[in-house]
Amino acid sequence: MPIAIPRFDVGDTVIVPDVRISDASALEIRPARVGDVHGMSALINQYASSNVMLARGPQYLYQHIQDYMVITAPAADSDREIVVACGSLHVLWEDLAEIRSIAVHQACQGQGLGRRLVEALVERCRRLGISRVFVFTLAESFFSHCGFTEFQRESLPPVVWVECSKCPKFYRCDEIGMIRML
Repeated sequence: MPIAIPRFDVGDTVIVPDVRISDASALEIRPARVGDVHGMSALINQYASSNVMLARGPQYLYQHIQDYMVITAPAADSDREIVVACGSLHVLWEDLAEIRSIAVHQACQGQGLGRRLVEALVERCRRLGISRVFVFTLAESFFSHCGFTEFQRESLPPVVWVECSKCPKFYRCDEIGMIRML
């Protein structure tokens, strides 16, 4: 069965604006707002078009806005702020949550934004009293540096598979399961 991940042709390519950042460590992580949705979607779908992560459209992002955190920075060509990093924490059960959709603007990679975002989501787990957080990822090395270890996906409870069954990669998943105990 083919993987049904949306792809963009050259004419349909999502364009993520250039940014200007003088000090990435000064950028703040905050809960996402509805005004961030189109920037989040553009950032996520830029990676999805390369089959690096799952696509997320505006409807999904609006419906799950409370799960997301973002980092914004000034656009290079205007005074507006653009989303340079985003990610979400999806609670699945009393002791289990999943980190999803971690994306960092290409111009901002290697500056610690992704790691800071993951740590903020892990801290959110702690505040909620959740003892385990996992990811399905193609970026094993990144999450390993964030304290996650590989695990057998089959050990997850059925509630995870209900979510996974909605994924276009369900029958041919190439992602690695990684978990962090809190």
